[in-house]
Amino acid sequence: MKLKIITNPVTEIFSDLIRSSHEQLLVSPFIKTNAATMILENKSSDAEISILTNYKLNSFYRRSSDLNAIKSCIDNNIDIRNYPSLHAKIYIFDSRQAIITSANLTLGGLENNYECGILIDDSSTSTQLRSNFFQLFRDKDKVSSITPDIISTTQDILSKVPKEKTIHFDKSEKEIFAESKYEPEDDLYDGGVDTISETLSGWRLDIFKALLEIPVNIFELEQVYTHKQQLQKLHPDNRNIEAKIRQQLQELRDLGLVEFLGSGVYRKLWKDY
Repeated sequence: MKLKIITNPVTEIFSDLIRSSHEQLLVSPFIKTNAATMILENKSSDAEISILTNYKLNSFYRRSSDLNAIKSCIDNNIDIRNYPSLHAKIYIFDSRQAIITSANLTLGGLENNYECGILIDDSSTSTQLRSNFFQLFRDKDKVSSITPDIISTTQDILSKVPKEKTIHFDKSEKEIFAESKYEPEDDLYDGGVDTISETLSGWRLDIFKALLEIPVNIFELEQVYTHKQQLQKLHPDNRNIEAKIRQQLQELRDLGLVEFLGSGVYRKLWKDY
């Protein structure tokens, strides 16, 4: 097995691998428009690209990830999906070569920051990474598709942030990318609850309002079920309120507003104040 240590800049290496491969499996929590453009400009016309990312409202609010980057991928028939617990950065090319690195799909990650990774030139290891990728990518309990409707709703929420409100960065982009894990509340959207509630409607809004009444950030499914009677009055024709609650929690997860922690435990991804 051939291993090569790579440090920034790696844009040329990455571009060459995109150009010379027909299947690219890309794993990155953050994606910026410049990196997405580089991929789209260098890929072959018959390339099959799958991307796993971390779709959270606050990532777009803080601009550590770009909605336009994700939209351009979808517009170019790239299958891009959301795994909220994602932190790995792995790039696999034709089950032949792979990069495991600290670098996100951003200009900072590929060009400007000090990042370090391993270029693997070995089909056996790359094939194993490919298998691990698809095992997670196709796990519908953990991973969800990112659709144009989800992107549109996110854009609507962000468009309602007051123009006079300044986006506050607790850390520089370099520090965010360099962290080994999120600090508590680093990924919570603080653009205002109203910007969310004014965008949602129907069941989504009703469940969101129910979550607002739960006084803690990490909550259990049973706490949402306590609102069944209230929801039944709002939707008298529905005969399976609990199933609808679970469905709507999944939709809020897809929008980057809720994170599943497992075993019926959830986390809000916004600040209530």
